[in-house]
This record gives sequence, structure tokens and C-alpha cells, in this order.
Amino acid sequence: MNDTSAAAELMQLRALQAMTPARRLGLALGWSQSLRELMRSSLRQQHPEVASPVLQRMLAERLLGSELAAKAYGPLQSDG
Repeated sequence: MNDTSAAAELMQLRALQAMTPARRLGLALGWSQSLRELMRSSLRQQHPEVASPVLQRMLAERLLGSELAAKAYGPLQSDG
């Protein structure tokens, strides 16, 4: 699914290319933080009964995958 025209994509690409590397990095970090917040909000809506530490662990699983999240944070435990 692509809702952006080729002309608009070209304008976006040119705008990104005109930015300094520091500015592009700043945008990427901001987008990443926004994505994590959206994922955290979605988890809260899906699991309103779960405590924050468990939600954080669930988020880690979504971001890192089951195996790496378990290595970094221990097993996923149910909280309710």
C-alpha cells in the first residue's frame, strides 16, 4: 500500500538529502521514540490489568524478539 505519489516521494528524498547527518539522526531517533510510545499505548489498551514492569517487558519482546528479550530481561511473567 502506497499513499504517497512519486513526486511527493522525490520531494521527501530531496529534503532528507539536504539535511545534515545530525538532523537526519535526530529525526530517526524521534520517529523511533514515537513508535515505542505507540506500541506501549497499544499494549496498555490490550492489557489494562498488567503492571508497568510487565508491560515494559512485553514491549521489549515486541522490539527485540522473544529470545533476546528473555536474555536481556528474563522470562515474561503474567501479572494478572
